[in-house]
Amino acid sequence: MPKTHSALTVLGRRPVGPLLALAFTARTTAAVLPIALLLALADRYGYARAALVGGSTTLVLALLVPLRGRLLDRAGHRHALPVMGACAMVLTATAAVSVDARWPWWTTLLLVLAGNMSSPPLNAALRSSWRRLVTSPQDLKTVHSADSILEEAGFVAAPLTAGALIAFLGPVAAYESAAAMFLVVIGLYLTAARVYGLIPTKAPAAPVRTETVRRAHRWLGPLAQPRIVMIMLPLLVMGCLFGGMGIYVPAYSQHEHTTALIGPLLAATSAGGVIGGLLYAILPTDRLPLWTLYRLLTAGFALPACFLLLAQPPWALGTLLLLSGLFVTPLFISAFLLIDAHATDDVRTEANTWVGASTDVSNGITATVIGALAAQQHFTTALTVLTGCAAFGLLTAALLPTPTAPATTPPVTDVTASAAPTGDVQART
Repeated sequence: MPKTHSALTVLGRRPVGPLLALAFTARTTAAVLPIALLLALADRYGYARAALVGGSTTLVLALLVPLRGRLLDRAGHRHALPVMGACAMVLTATAAVSVDARWPWWTTLLLVLAGNMSSPPLNAALRSSWRRLVTSPQDLKTVHSADSILEEAGFVAAPLTAGALIAFLGPVAAYESAAAMFLVVIGLYLTAARVYGLIPTKAPAAPVRTETVRRAHRWLGPLAQPRIVMIMLPLLVMGCLFGGMGIYVPAYSQHEHTTALIGPLLAATSAGGVIGGLLYAILPTDRLPLWTLYRLLTAGFALPACFLLLAQPPWALGTLLLLSGLFVTPLFISAFLLIDAHATDDVRTEANTWVGASTDVSNGITATVIGALAAQQHFTTALTVLTGCAAFGLLTAALLPTPTAPATTPPVTDVTASAAPTGDVQART
């Protein structure tokens, strides 16, 4: 009980509580927007063009989010965030107007792509700010845990919100409403960044490096650090299984005429993620070195998926997805904590963006492969491919480093834009 009370105190303290609420709203709104856009474009131009716009947007997001994070790291949040936010707001509003006014579909495509390319990576920017707002590694774990649990909850809230908007307003008006909410969220974040001192006055200075290492960081950013690459490997495996099952489940269910099971089967992983995130926050996982914990979580996620070939009955498939899902949110939380511990300040925002981007890239590649197999009704082959991905996950767990001492969060060296009110932010020096 004292530990729970302490966690609630941390989460309820300003600015952590308001920022968590803002993060939940931002992610939910960002997830509602593409759903509403797809249906609005389908209403105006048909599903073929709507899918082209939606697919292009997903690809751009997966490939360019790390580059946007790099822009923040190198140009400085104070200069880049307002410019990116203003551009994204103008382009998103214009895209909504283009749909309502029935402009040619390709103009909407260009506006949506440009809006996504310029949109600030709010999620990564906020993730990289938590370490400046809490005073201990345990508090940092608590905040990251709450953030990840709320993120999973947002995945549930987004389609429900989109469905409600479409049912009550219609596809086009629903997209316009979602776009308006997105504009409000960007404005609120930029305001909160100023009020709570989240924006550094200048880009963080790079540590002293040799010329070879400096050149590698210039081109590769955080991926020039071997430990950062190792953090991403389990997330690549996770993305493979997410992308593959996202195609396999509806395709196989339709083939077996059990379409009513599509929703519950797809929700099994998210349900496991919420449960696992709560358990991770409660259990004394900080007693283990963080890399050792990451190794165990990777193995725990991959092991149930190694039995997918035996999961022909729907109940067996749902059980395996639920068991793997238990480790999803803890893996994400641990990945963010490891990045806090190992990424240098000059690449910290970009490093946080790679957590989602690595999952998205492998997700898209595997979804394409499984989709091609499902189109030919090679469902056993599809499960074999996914089982192989899970086996690679076990190999990854064995290859992850196990330092003799736990990873710890390095001290904060950047200077915030302005001092927050006394008691709101406990600055770390």
